[in-house]
Amino acid sequence: MARSKARKITATAVGVAMSAATLASLSNPVSAAEDQFACDPDFYQVIAGQLAELDPANEAYTTIGPDHANYNAMGYRIADGYMYAINGKTLYRITANGDRIDLAELDIPGGSYAGDFDDDGLLNISRGGREWYKVNVDTYEVEHVPEFDGYTAVADITNVHGVFYGVSSDGTLYSYDQASLTRTEIGAISGLPETLKSYGAAWATAGGNLYVGRNSGEIYQITGYTTSTPTATLVGRSPSTNSNDGASCALAAPAAGLDDVDGPEPESEPRSPEAKKASDDYSNNYDEISQTFTPAEPEPEPEPEPEPEPDGSTYTFDDAELGTGPGCEIGGDVDRPDRDATPAVTVVSEATTLYSTGFDATSLNDFTILAGSWTATDGALVQNHDCGHDYTVLLDGHNVDHFTWTATFSSVAERNQGGILFNQASKRSRSGAMVVDFTDDGSTLRWGEYDNKGYYQNIGSTPVMAPLTGQNVTLSVEVHGNDVEIFMDGNPIATTESTHAGGMVGLVATLTAISFDNAELVALPAPAVEPTTSTEPAPTSEPVGSES
Repeated sequence: MARSKARKITATAVGVAMSAATLASLSNPVSAAEDQFACDPDFYQVIAGQLAELDPANEAYTTIGPDHANYNAMGYRIADGYMYAINGKTLYRITANGDRIDLAELDIPGGSYAGDFDDDGLLNISRGGREWYKVNVDTYEVEHVPEFDGYTAVADITNVHGVFYGVSSDGTLYSYDQASLTRTEIGAISGLPETLKSYGAAWATAGGNLYVGRNSGEIYQITGYTTSTPTATLVGRSPSTNSNDGASCALAAPAAGLDDVDGPEPESEPRSPEAKKASDDYSNNYDEISQTFTPAEPEPEPEPEPEPEPDGSTYTFDDAELGTGPGCEIGGDVDRPDRDATPAVTVVSEATTLYSTGFDATSLNDFTILAGSWTATDGALVQNHDCGHDYTVLLDGHNVDHFTWTATFSSVAERNQGGILFNQASKRSRSGAMVVDFTDDGSTLRWGEYDNKGYYQNIGSTPVMAPLTGQNVTLSVEVHGNDVEIFMDGNPIATTESTHAGGMVGLVATLTAISFDNAELVALPAPAVEPTTSTEPAPTSEPVGSES
């Protein structure tokens, strides 16, 4: 259901934990403009560029405004009633109408996807904990926060009484204290599913309540977050999501339809007068604003994927899971093994073509099929299924860390959602690999990585003119270690960074049948000064033609 009306600041007897006096104490005026968000109990998410309000009582989303290209690292700024977010290096202001206003190109590494505002009104952003920056959304100045740096696989953060909290994909709670600049691994959260999954949204409310949303659709309240034994309680459900981020006004009550399982007394002490006033109001009015939602029993967890055989064979799916056509069922999420060590890579003193083909009937001999239904004919390598994600073939025999990888392809019918893959360390797991592909029926070019259990994490995207059915499009990357430049039809699109350097390359297709017409891998000499910023050990090198 679309939503078009602007959200005005209001104060009601039920569900609002802020009095008019509290609102007046903030720089955001009580009589807000039509495009400002109220500081009220709403929980918001941006889902692959579409702003939405969560309706926990009905397990649904209400969309707000137009569907944009992906953005992330979104936070609600109490000072002015707007949300702010990041895509690549671009800072956006998000209005209550769902409009996205381009503010500035920031001097930061691209691809932040975890974000929220601190008590000083600065937007804190990071890539899963690494490359942590504070952004002044008025002056566009940025400040690196090295004390918080370090990859933790935290997909979102939220500010609870002056401390950021986030949950990693393995269910570990992390805190980032704004006053002491201390990062703490609090520990494993009891009550969360054992199967890994990104917790892409986090919200804070009055009374020091901490909530997180799992991408598969569960909403949890985390209690005991100030202790060494945090606990998760299932308090709601939503449709499943991917590439999402959460935001809320931390001075408002929980969203209607969600329990506050530990009652009105705050677990942590408020550090600001506004937070103290909101906490007192929440406690005093708790009987009126408390909810009666009873969480459903969690669904049984899927059986874990069997460990790969010690011979190093590729992970596979049987065809019953992948399906055979438009009516086939889509296989569920499955954890992958951790990324292997990067094999020895090819070293050259000048640009050297390692693989180039226009494809013929024997071309599949050059690749290992990891997923999907692939056939080769004279002039095309075709992925035939249109009902699943991440159908992949991996080019055999070449490991590179300085290279260009190029493919030209077209859709067989309707949308084009094909792409290229690189930096995959082994045939048994896609964990740590990077992918550049089309989404949104071909109208968005995106780039992202598979995390340490093989789940896709978006880094950035840009809107493009969607290729017509059968229209060829060429994607290419030039990679030097961790530095990646992306091209479409020969035109530079974006620069970004990968977490891991080196590995194999491949071709991918999602929810679409794709015909790949040619592909070329060219090894490049390493720059005189290595640009990589990776902290992982550099892969060993071998000259061209040596055995792997």
